Amino acid sequence: MPLRFKSLCSGSSGNAALLWTKSGALLLDFAPGSQRSCRQILEDAKALCPAIAGVLVTHAHGDHINANSLKVLREAGLPVRCHPEVARQITIKYGSEWGPCLAPFSRGASIGDFKVAHLKVSHAPNYCTTAFVITAKAEGRRRKVCLFTDLSAFTDEHVAGAADADFIFLEANHDLELLKKYGHPGSEFHLSNLQAARFLHKACSAGTAQPQAVVLGHLSEECNRPHLPAMEIAAYFNRKKLPVKFEVHMAARHEPGPVIVIK
Repeated sequence: MPLRFKSLCSGSSGNAALLWTKSGALLLDFAPGSQRSCRQILEDAKALCPAIAGVLVTHAHGDHINANSLKVLREAGLPVRCHPEVARQITIKYGSEWGPCLAPFSRGASIGDFKVAHLKVSHAPNYCTTAFVITAKAEGRRRKVCLFTDLSAFTDEHVAGAADADFIFLEANHDLELLKKYGHPGSEFHLSNLQAARFLHKACSAGTAQPQAVVLGHLSEECNRPHLPAMEIAAYFNRKKLPVKFEVHMAARHEPGPVIVIK
């Protein structure tokens, strides 16, 4: 069975996604909202793959992990895997009683079918935030998946981490013209559509092959539109005279997305 990915919700009101093989799965961030919403989305995730090994958490903001989702994860016996500083900030923000739910790792970790490494990224002040580079063996070879959500800029290290990925989840938070028109505090801590296009172009240029698919997430409700990020990517790649060979999908704010098959 090939590796599969599905966005469950994506945006400032809550984020969650699932990555799975035939025999195991990882949740990628988990903060759908109320405890009822968390339980429903976890049930939906288990219907896709019952063997969930845990949840990778990028940072301690409430739209990525919170007290409601921590309670539901504790009930389900699912550990939160994250950078040690992220774990510390989770206990500061939500309470030390959640410490036993956390299983931090400093560099890399093997979690079920997956090997995971994190890269620190710049985001909001005083919040440790990471991207994840994940590999898993499926159909005879290892696939590489990268998760870059909530970052204000990218570096050569991040580009190198995303090079030759089979699949990339990347935020495309806002359109620059809509941001000028409507304004939105905090947008400076997120990638614009143009920055996302630049990142993808650099990652494609740094590797030997483009990803099979890209899912763009964390779209601003006020300062973006679902069709704009793909248009920005197509225009930027055209200016750089590089054809876009990957599928582009948008992660919806409240609805689950399609299953992306990573062959």
